[in-house]
Amino acid sequence: MSFIQHETGGRVSAPGWFLVDNEDCTRKTKQMISANAVTDYNGGKYIPMGTVYPSNDGNAIGIVYEDVYVDSGDMPGSVVTRGSVYKDRLPVALSGAAESALAGLGFKFVATSPTVERPY
Repeated sequence: MSFIQHETGGRVSAPGWFLVDNEDCTRKTKQMISANAVTDYNGGKYIPMGTVYPSNDGNAIGIVYEDVYVDSGDMPGSVVTRGSVYKDRLPVALSGAAESALAGLGFKFVATSPTVERPY
């Protein structure tokens, strides 16, 4: 869980929104490096939920579970290390090397998430 909470400017997602089953996953705490952060609408720096950790390549060992704000430097954050993932809910498409590396660690991938019907 991130230690610093920021207003997200209308961007709201539940932690682990990209997971097929939030209960059937394994998470570990890892150090989030502020150099890998993106900047939000008001200048805050964070690692977005669904980011491949530590990089979107053959070195991938997990996926960031929830946004981690790193305004004040490197921070601990939760990383999913095994589970089933909706690929279309990740903020950046998985590279082939990252997908292979994660599949070797026990990840399963579902191409598209189910549509949600909303009543009028």
